[in-house]
Amino acid sequence: GLSGGSSSQSYGKLPIHEFNNPSFPKAPNATTVTHRVTSVAGHVFNVDFPSEYQSWDSVDPAELFHAPVVKKPCKSSIVKHLQEVTKGVDFMVLWMDCDREGENINFEVLECCMHLMQGASPYDRVYRAHF
Repeated sequence: GLSGGSSSQSYGKLPIHEFNNPSFPKAPNATTVTHRVTSVAGHVFNVDFPSEYQSWDSVDPAELFHAPVVKKPCKSSIVKHLQEVTKGVDFMVLWMDCDREGENINFEVLECCMHLMQGASPYDRVYRAHF
């Protein structure tokens, strides 16, 4: 595979694979490139209405069009896992299904991780893999 047969793995709830090289085309001047690969199992966040909008008997459904939404981690361990893997990286490549749900999960990952990337303006260092 990509690691040339030399990689390290750690396993918690989700595996982390780390290997050096091959080069990364977006960093042509880098002499060594460390790749860290992990995964998510579905969505990172659940979206719901605040408690005052939860009663179907007392809330007019038309109000829900203007109601705020609350994002809660599906499992806090996934957010923590992603943040630990992302801390200090220079680039992020997101490789999710190429459908609306996959794109939504990409933005969920960015929301919890992008602030942990090195350097200013990480937007120009986030890439989307297509398969």
